[in-house]
Amino acid sequence: MPIRLYRAPSVVLAALCAFWPTAAAARAGGDPGPLDAQVLEVVTDTRITQASGLATSENGRVLYSHEDSGRSTDVFALDAKGRTQFTVRLPARSNQDWEDLAAVRLRSGKRAVYVGDIGDALRTRQTARRSGRRDYTVLRFDEPPANSTGQVTPAGLATYHLRYADGVAGRNAETLLVQPGTGRVFVVTKTESAQQRASLWEAPASLNPQGVNLLRKVLDVPVTRASGGAFSPSGDRVVIRNDDTAYVWWVTDGDVARSLTERPTEVLLPQQRQGEGVTFTADGHSLLVDSEGADQPIWRVPLPSSVNAMSTPSAARQDAGAAGGQHTTTIALAIGGAAFALAAVLIGFNIRRRA
Repeated sequence: MPIRLYRAPSVVLAALCAFWPTAAAARAGGDPGPLDAQVLEVVTDTRITQASGLATSENGRVLYSHEDSGRSTDVFALDAKGRTQFTVRLPARSNQDWEDLAAVRLRSGKRAVYVGDIGDALRTRQTARRSGRRDYTVLRFDEPPANSTGQVTPAGLATYHLRYADGVAGRNAETLLVQPGTGRVFVVTKTESAQQRASLWEAPASLNPQGVNLLRKVLDVPVTRASGGAFSPSGDRVVIRNDDTAYVWWVTDGDVARSLTERPTEVLLPQQRQGEGVTFTADGHSLLVDSEGADQPIWRVPLPSSVNAMSTPSAARQDAGAAGGQHTTTIALAIGGAAFALAAVLIGFNIRRRA
């Protein structure tokens, strides 16, 4: 029988293209890649168009976000479908330039939410012909119950005033880090130059609500244009992100300064309109990232094994993480195999029909 050149039907090629990324994502060791990022939810509240921070509740069922630069003074609590479940109204005019927030459990056992008014408020200050900003604030309140609805009055509200110890005015920052347990506040400045690293600054171990708390420089970190950051729920890792990459470090013995001298693991992020916030999922296995803009998705980005909670000494977490990775790999290979099997059947059928 003469050999016939065969052109695969478009449906077969479409099937192969559709399933190939899933199969390709199944790598040795089950480590995820950019293809594994998934849209967790889409923010549907029309009041949220400039989301600038992201934090996770303890049970992971609520995500906190807020508007930036002189807009709303509400902290929005989003449910699993991206809808606003409740809001926390903070004092009027407290949002000069909110840039990030954090939700952590403190040594007292209480959960607290911190909002960082740490941006330079450049646009509003230029409009008002005011000089560069020198004074910044962090607002803290008790985390509301996860089943709250409507507008919630903040309990335990406190305002802390911050100032950089070197006295430089107009410094911009978009990353607020609050260490679980200690409640220690860190700020990471944002640089606009691709050659200039961001700087980590730390506040006093205990913030004073009555006076000015000086931020002192700790070190430079290998991140440019830092736009958000977070500690993991247990405080064993810290992440700082920019437009397209998240940088993740293990935190050894609670020593943030020493830990950030180590080389971070770089995690590629999905393309976003203007990526801003980042936080860990409640189980510590993935990152969540958001973006400015209306109707923007919140992405779930699995962490590679080098900075995943499954790599910690906890046997339970290690076993659970390994099982999850194995399960994901098996599913990916099964789907990819099914796609190729389907293609083979269609090709064989078409050859027999033409023969």
